[in-house]
Amino acid sequence: MATQLNITHPEKVLDRESGMTKLALAQYYVGVAERMLPHIVDRPLSVVRCPEGSGKPCFFQKHVGRGLPSGVESIPIPNRKTGEAEEFLTLSTVDGLIGMAQMGVLEIHPWGSRNETLDQPDRVIFDLDPDAAIGWSTLAATADELRRGLKKLGLVSFLKSTGGKGLHLVVPVEPEYEWPAVKQFAHQVVLEMEAAQPELYITKMSKAERKNRIFLDYLRNDREATSIAPFSPRARSGAPVAITLDWKELKSAAAPAFHVGDFAQWRARLNRDPWKEMTKTKQHLTEEMLRDTGALAGKKRR
Repeated sequence: MATQLNITHPEKVLDRESGMTKLALAQYYVGVAERMLPHIVDRPLSVVRCPEGSGKPCFFQKHVGRGLPSGVESIPIPNRKTGEAEEFLTLSTVDGLIGMAQMGVLEIHPWGSRNETLDQPDRVIFDLDPDAAIGWSTLAATADELRRGLKKLGLVSFLKSTGGKGLHLVVPVEPEYEWPAVKQFAHQVVLEMEAAQPELYITKMSKAERKNRIFLDYLRNDREATSIAPFSPRARSGAPVAITLDWKELKSAAAPAFHVGDFAQWRARLNRDPWKEMTKTKQHLTEEMLRDTGALAGKKRR
């Protein structure tokens, strides 16, 4: 198996708590590839590499380095300040995921736009980041509230865990507006939630002000900003996994939790994908939605 997957040092342990090896990570990526690839293929990626495992120093990488494994590709993206092209990581195949394991990648973070439409995102991302004092039921109720608010606007959203304490709501949209417009739209949505319940919600990054509140993070909606991919592990003890969720799972007694090490126990989830309709969903941010945000200036020029 190690030779087939082209993994060197397959026995190297990348997570001490679970005993996950480099080979086990590669096998996991292959196992979830069918569900994971549609959401990361042909997008720029930032990754967290942990060559010596999650208990040792890890580092973010978004640019291509020397000696990339087979399947890991690159895309030239102009630097915003200098205009000079920089080679960003990207991939399009299962081999690319195996290459991620070879590189010791424990987290994969895609852009909210595709390689062919870099400046026009096709995802609006809302990150619900709770203070430690916030219970699961409160966080779940917040996700449902946001879902219902988006539905009133005519927007279908999809839910995933982050592999940590938070939740992401992801809204697929046609790539018709540039980043500033999409970011301003997301900001307006969360500002309205904050205004209605300022004792529970906050939209500012200040850690000091987040006590007993949920940070409604809209900042993922920016050029070069990323969010954890569905089914990506996290570089944390136990190798937890960010996973797509059915809306019914908000009614669970506790936050759903999954790990690479117990993949055999939850692998059957892959047979019923809550994000099955994600890539088929065709919906638009309309001028009516954006009119009050001042975001129309960011409309894509055709």
